[in-house]
Amino acid sequence: MALKDIIGQEQAIGILRGCVQRNRIAHAYLFAGEDGIGKKLTAINFAKTLNCQNNRNALRVTSNEAKTTSHTALRITHYEIDCCDTCPSCIKINKSSHPDVFFITSTDGQIRVDIIRGLEESLSLKSFEGQWKVAIIDEAETLNQSAANAFLKTLEEPPAQSLLILISAMPESILGTILSRCQKINFSPLPLKKMSTLLKDKNILNKVTVNEEDVKILSMLSGGRLGMTLSHDLIEKRDRLFNDFKTLIRRPEEDSWEDRDSMEEWFEWAHLWIRDIAVLKATGRAEFLINQDKANEIEDISKKAGLHDILKLARTFTRIKDFLRFNVNKRVTLHYTHLLLKKTFG
Repeated sequence: MALKDIIGQEQAIGILRGCVQRNRIAHAYLFAGEDGIGKKLTAINFAKTLNCQNNRNALRVTSNEAKTTSHTALRITHYEIDCCDTCPSCIKINKSSHPDVFFITSTDGQIRVDIIRGLEESLSLKSFEGQWKVAIIDEAETLNQSAANAFLKTLEEPPAQSLLILISAMPESILGTILSRCQKINFSPLPLKKMSTLLKDKNILNKVTVNEEDVKILSMLSGGRLGMTLSHDLIEKRDRLFNDFKTLIRRPEEDSWEDRDSMEEWFEWAHLWIRDIAVLKATGRAEFLINQDKANEIEDISKKAGLHDILKLARTFTRIKDFLRFNVNKRVTLHYTHLLLKKTFG
């Protein structure tokens, strides 16, 4: 895969290509947007593009032209700004084995200072084989305080020919002094109509045919996040977690959540159902629901609560989800959530 193969993020990719074309590559970028819309995929392919061995000469020509020619003349090289996906450098980055490209992600819900210090040491060394040293920091909002403070030093004094790409679905949780030192590039969900068109394309879904009814449901459930649709059986997961939601109204089951990730996932889906319950309560119109195929069950739940109480529950769930980044007690959270659901819908 190359930059040209990434679907629905033409604006973000155009900005990155323009930076290369004008020889104005920032030392740090923040790729911001919801999960599953192509942020990490773009970061990987941008790293491949900068280090691609087959287009190295073309990129060098582009950089030189940026210093000596007009913007009109530069447009002839715009199409060359991509990776080949076949050279040894591209293959190594795809396999996460390139010595000059580093992938950082959270462990147990946070990125610790020792990981950042190791990254700083690696970036300070001379490149082994690439033109650029690239660090991709996924879930950048999970940098703990010590790691964030250490990371600031690298941002303030970046090594030559190094690039830091922070990826986050919650940029508001990142230290302000870090945000101010990054060029922010926003990634947007796909429009509903475009999602539906893509889901009808057998090549997109690995030649799997999706029936018309499921196309509509998947488009709504994904919220325009193609990556989520391609990597999960959304309808099956939705059905399973919706059953868990209804069960938890009646009684808590101790094995409902395996870990913090499953807790976060449950609350994300719970927001979706509460949204539908509130919409149906307020309007009585099933066509406004995201889970339209579950309209009868949602209506049964909505009859048992007032709109004010439903909205109050939604706000409480938001606060609980925010607390999950800390070491909350799973059993206590489960029973508290059951009591809230029972009070509202029981």
